[in-house]
Amino acid sequence: MKRKFKTDDDDGGGLDSLLDTMTNVVGILVMVLIATQLGVKDAVSRIADSEIVDPAMVEAAREKLLLTKQQRESVEAQLGDLKPIDDSAITVQLADLRRKLDESRANLNQENAVANQFALKIEADTKKADEAKKTIQEMAAAKEKRETLQVDLTKALEEEAKLKALLDDTPAQQAPPPKIVTLPDPRPAPEGAREVTFLCVNNRVYPIAADDWRDTIRKKAEFIVESRRLDGGPAVGVNEEKFMKEFKKLNRRLTDDFFEVELYASGIYPRIKFIPKENDGADEDEVLKPRSRFQKILFVIDKSKYYARYIVLPDSYEVYLAARAISDQAGLLSGWDPQPEGWEYTTYLGGETLFGPKPPPDPNAKPAPPAKPANVID
Repeated sequence: MKRKFKTDDDDGGGLDSLLDTMTNVVGILVMVLIATQLGVKDAVSRIADSEIVDPAMVEAAREKLLLTKQQRESVEAQLGDLKPIDDSAITVQLADLRRKLDESRANLNQENAVANQFALKIEADTKKADEAKKTIQEMAAAKEKRETLQVDLTKALEEEAKLKALLDDTPAQQAPPPKIVTLPDPRPAPEGAREVTFLCVNNRVYPIAADDWRDTIRKKAEFIVESRRLDGGPAVGVNEEKFMKEFKKLNRRLTDDFFEVELYASGIYPRIKFIPKENDGADEDEVLKPRSRFQKILFVIDKSKYYARYIVLPDSYEVYLAARAISDQAGLLSGWDPQPEGWEYTTYLGGETLFGPKPPPDPNAKPAPPAKPANVID
């Protein structure tokens, strides 16, 4: 094969290639340099823009770094002092430690059991002590009460001895006659018989002359209405305020031997109230006394025309029994009407005097059937 030799033109082409290569390398280096400068500039800007570093914080960080370095050296020194130990020796030591731990646990459990026993014993002893203290207090209270009862018993015995001595010196007395109470036999009064009323209150008996007072006061009321022209007609009635003022002016006190009498208004109707005088009725002694004022009233009543009605309040049952016995002796038919404590005897006035228009009759009302006679005697 014939060897080919390079000409001058070939040498020029190789230098051009080398020159291109070197130019490319230099360009790359220039670009790297520029990029590096730009990065440094950005870093300088960031540092310039950041907050100022506190020297105290820098110093604290330096001290912390130094301390960490010292700790590391100390740990390395301790690790250097450690000597390798045989695994079997470590196993023996661990077994010994476990044994000691088990023994300690057993001892602790035993001590806890003993402590619990002592706690239970202390609790039981405390309970016994409290019970003993309570018993002592109860015994002291019982002793005090026993002493008080002993004093009371001594006084009672002394009082009993005095009463026995008085009883020995007191002559024997006969028992009072028994009070006879007949069984009630409720029935109407005889036809045409009129009622005589007795009020038993304050443990006294008061005869009530209701009919006489009704007639007297009705006449006084009609006179006042007519003379003072107080009647406004059926649609208005009598002026209550003016009527009461005029009536009290002309009749300052209405009274008899047994009652204070009062006129008052109940709605449109005038009524009469009988207020018993405290000490003017007949007590039990007067009721039982022959020819007393009470007995004269009973014995002069016409038994064929009248019957007695006793209104009895709770505080006057005894005097009622005495009065009822006298009524039976006199042959006067009687009945009783029990009333609660605080009850007052009132009755209607009647007549044409009304404090307002009279209620119109009900056109749909059916005529009432004849009333059955009431049981007023027994």
